[in-house]
This record gives sequence, C-alpha cells and structure tokens, in this order.
Amino acid sequence: MDMAVAALNRRSLVKSMWSVAGDAHEAVLPGVIAPDSHVEFVFHLGNTWRMRREGQPQWSEQPRAFVYAQTHGALRFDGEGKVSVIAFRVSPIVASSILGRPLSNLWNEPVSLRDLVGADADALLVSLSRTEARERFALLHKWIESRLADWSTSDWNTQRLFDHVMWQAPWKPLESLSRQLGWSARGLRRVFAQRAGLSPKEIQLAARHLDACALLRECPELEITEIAGHVGFFDHAAFTHSFHERLGMTPTEFRNATHAFYERRP
Repeated sequence: MDMAVAALNRRSLVKSMWSVAGDAHEAVLPGVIAPDSHVEFVFHLGNTWRMRREGQPQWSEQPRAFVYAQTHGALRFDGEGKVSVIAFRVSPIVASSILGRPLSNLWNEPVSLRDLVGADADALLVSLSRTEARERFALLHKWIESRLADWSTSDWNTQRLFDHVMWQAPWKPLESLSRQLGWSARGLRRVFAQRAGLSPKEIQLAARHLDACALLRECPELEITEIAGHVGFFDHAAFTHSFHERLGMTPTEFRNATHAFYERRP
C-alpha cells in the first residue's frame, strides 16, 4: 500500500478531534457527557480543567496530558482563567495500539499520558504548545500515525469487529453473534478482553445506552417506557436501573439536562 494512502486510512480511525480556547466560563464544556466506551486523549495548553463523575461530590484536577477511557459515569467539567484544550477520540482497539498496551486497567480514571508512553507525551505537549492553533490538528494526526505505524490487517479486522458488535448487533445473544461472525463465544470474549479491556456484552450495552441517550434528547414525544422497548429492555424499571447504573443519573434527569453530549450511531 502507498504510504500516503496508508496514512490517510489511519486518519479514518480517529472518531473525532476537537479544540476549545478562551475564558473558562465560555470555553469549558457545559452540562454532562455520557460514557461511550471510547477513549479520549486530552491535552491542556492553558489552565487545566476539573472533572467529576455524576453522583460524586468531589472535583478532581485533570492531568495536563492524559487518557480517559469512559464506560461509567456521566462527566461534568469546570475551570478557571484561560483554558486551551485539544483532544481526540478513538475506539479502545485503536487506543490500545497507540499506547502499545491493553486497556484493562485504564477504564474510568484519568491516566497521565506520560505514565503510558513516557517522554513522547512531554515532547508532544511541548510541540502542541509551540504550534499555531490552526496547525495543531495536523500535528496530532502526525503523532497518531507514528504511533500506529505497525497497524496491520489484523488490527483493521479487530476494529471492524468492534464496530459491528457495538453498532450492528447490540441486542444479539453472544452465542448467535459469535457464530454469525465466525468466532466462538470464548474467542470473541478473549479478543475484546485483550484489545479493549471490555466484554462483548459491555460493548453491546454501551451502544444501547447511547441509542437511549439520543432518543431521550431528540424524541421528547417518546415516553420512557417506549424508549426502553426501543433499546431492548423489557420494562421501564429494568431500563432505568441499567441507565442509572451506567450514567449515574436517571433517564429523566438526562433528558432534562440543559446540555448533554453523547456519541451518535454512525
């Protein structure tokens, strides 16, 4: 494969890339951010933000450059002074390749990028700080491509497998899903444990909750019981319990939040 084509293809592995800058009261993301079982790489070039999971009273200061893999707890942010943040989101399959390690011990706590990749994190943060804002996305893409230099056909297949399990078969029982994909149930559990630090069931459940988030926010005419049925729950109580366990808030509280962010179905 041509090197330029290979680099372009690897860029498609980045789910999103974003940046904000300015006074904290205007630039810090408001409201709640739903867990999506993906991984955010975050770089603070100004004052760092504070964060807390829904239901927890204490705010914690974010590291200057860190990784956050989120499966549970809607997040809230706060900040002071001048802030400048640039970040990107990838699947756990891609994140494990960027970091050169499995994600099994990294979920739901911010982890300093330096602790994961060493001095490479410090060098990237310095480069981002010295680069014009309009050129920072290109710099991040270049860094990601260098970390994915060994990305292989096998990696592509695992990434496609993850996307299929999450978005194409969120309700299918594991045994029938495995047979459809040409895997044993044990083999499917093993590959996701090794690469994502998640089980197939956890990946499927993440998609169902994200679909629920979209329906809650975008279809106000739907009753909670109707939404429960749309995302594969037998009744209102089971859905509410599962949703609250994952997000730390009820479906009604999420629907009524002033601002809410969530991953949408591709």
